[in-house]
Amino acid sequence: MGPHSYPEVTFSDFWIKKYKTLFDGMDSDGDGILQRRDFELQAERMIKHACLSGEKADEVRRSRVETWNVLSSGQDTEVVNFDAFLKNMMAAASGCHRDPAFIDRRATLWFECVDSDGDGVISQAQHEAFFEFFGINKSLSPAAFEKMDTNNDGKISKEEFACAFVDFLLSEDPNSPYSDFFGPVNIS
Repeated sequence: MGPHSYPEVTFSDFWIKKYKTLFDGMDSDGDGILQRRDFELQAERMIKHACLSGEKADEVRRSRVETWNVLSSGQDTEVVNFDAFLKNMMAAASGCHRDPAFIDRRATLWFECVDSDGDGVISQAQHEAFFEFFGINKSLSPAAFEKMDTNNDGKISKEEFACAFVDFLLSEDPNSPYSDFFGPVNIS
């Protein structure tokens, strides 16, 4: 399903909890704030895992800095707390997350980084590394992997990955199997 297939996000409690889960995973030191350095470290972990160099490595770095710029509203700020993160994610849900070209670029880039051997699919071990990129405990990966592997072939295709990605960004359905794209949602 593409981004235009989803209704406008109403920012339900569940949607907010999904993004709190993502925020907590990206907050690598648990201090309650995100900093540009968090995104630079994510990029370097992705680059190292995928053995990237040159143009592709630069693309990963640009992508993570672009994400930081969205989160910081392009302002010269050193930190983003959860309230600011949420405000900017709400804007993205009505903006760039609705742009099929943006979603395709981002999902393709992440997929290619996770698919470190370039065989066109993501293995369970590669998915664990994906969780590690975002500071998510890799022991939580198997459950999310199983949900993303919709055809039960033991691997995640680019299409399965992209579908789960856009669903996480835009769905407010607490029963969606993709709600834990970035780890189990803390519903408390």
